[in-house]
Formats: sequence, C-alpha cells, structure tokens
Amino acid sequence: MINFFRRIRKQLADDNKPLKYLRYAVGEIVLVVVGILIALQINNWNQFRSERKLELKILKDLRAEIITNNHKINNAKVRKEVLYKPLAKYMKLMDEGKVEYIDFVEIHKKDFFSGQIKPSFGVINSFISSGDVNLISNDSLKYLLTDWKDHVAVFTAMEFASFNGHRRFSEYFDKRYPNLENQFHNKSSEDLRNRFVKIYNDVEYGNRLITVKEHFESSINYAQNTNVYINGMIKLIDKEIAKLD
Repeated sequence: MINFFRRIRKQLADDNKPLKYLRYAVGEIVLVVVGILIALQINNWNQFRSERKLELKILKDLRAEIITNNHKINNAKVRKEVLYKPLAKYMKLMDEGKVEYIDFVEIHKKDFFSGQIKPSFGVINSFISSGDVNLISNDSLKYLLTDWKDHVAVFTAMEFASFNGHRRFSEYFDKRYPNLENQFHNKSSEDLRNRFVKIYNDVEYGNRLITVKEHFESSINYAQNTNVYINGMIKLIDKEIAKLD
C-alpha cells in the first residue's frame, strides 16, 4: 500500500500536479486513520467478548459455591430448629413453674451441640483478590457479592458463639451435677429424681439454659435472613447468566 502511494506521488510530482498529489496524500492519511480505528474496534470487541466469557465463568463458579454454602447454612438451621423447639417448650414450662420430672429427663437426653458450619470461600476469595469483581456488569450484584463473605462471616461467628455457649453449659452441668448423663435413660432412677428438684431450683441452671436458647434463636433468625440474601444474589446471578450464556 505504501509503495503504491509512493509511485503515485512520484508520478504526480513528475507531472507537476501538486493538487492531485495532495488529494492522494490526504486519502492515504484517511485510509491509515480508518485502518487504525477499525483495528481498535476489532481489538475492543475481542476484549469485550473475552471479558464477558470470563464473567460468565466467574458467575457460574460463584453460583455453585454460594449454593453449597446455602445448603450448609440451611442444614445448620434445621439442626438448631430440631433442638430449639423442645428447649423453648421446656423453658416455657419453667417460666410457668410446670416442669415435671419427665420433662427434665427428656430435655437432657438431647445433646445441645449442633456442630459448626465450615463455609467454602475459595471462589469468592479468588474473585475479590484478583480484581475480577470489576468484570461484573450488574452493579447491584457486584455489591452483594462483595458483601457476601462478610455476611457469612457474621453467621459463622454466631455459630461459634452458639457452640461455645452450649459447651459452657455442658461444662457447668457436668461439674455441678456429675455422673447424671448415664442416668437420663433410666427414668426410674431414684437418685435422678431426688437431684431433679435441686437442679430445677438452681438459678444458674435456668440462666445458662436461657443463654443456650438465645443462641439458638439468633442463629436461626440470621440463617433465615441469610437465605433471603442468598436468594436475591442467585436471582441476579441467574439473570446475568441468561444474558451471557
């Protein structure tokens, strides 16, 4: 192309036709500029396609990790609800002064420990540390994803506090009333019947059970809020995936 214009330029210069030469010179410049603009447009288009392809992969990976964590949170919530309901009923009977020996035996046959969840943060950690968060087109989704890890961290902290509260109750109970655990399955135990009155009238016993109950309530309520949070994220993620896929 350059050699072609040089030949024309030389011919026009030799023919002493500067005006025509000027036209060709301007035309050459225009062609070069247009070529550069087209190349830039193609490059931008290729980069846009590459970024959207990466965004799609990130969204699918994040969705899978969020769903996994949601299952863990829901399972933890269900376990706590199973333990919370009879405990709440027992505490209500205590408030009303209606706890019977059989109620005492049944509640302490249960283990208040419900375990702790271990969230998966591999994808979200990589997503944030790599700066790929800027690839997310939807600003609302971007903010939710950025706050997601902190949201789960709060729930995990509550789980840890709940676990410690239950552990402290068990330590207190075992220390104050040792050797009772094996007797809870023997409803006719005379020793257990006699000690029931002493335990039931122990103010600290009631207060510590209240703490356990409150931990259950906090974890269950926060798990419900987390589920709403997750559903909002999944809805937005699915919407973006549908656009990109």
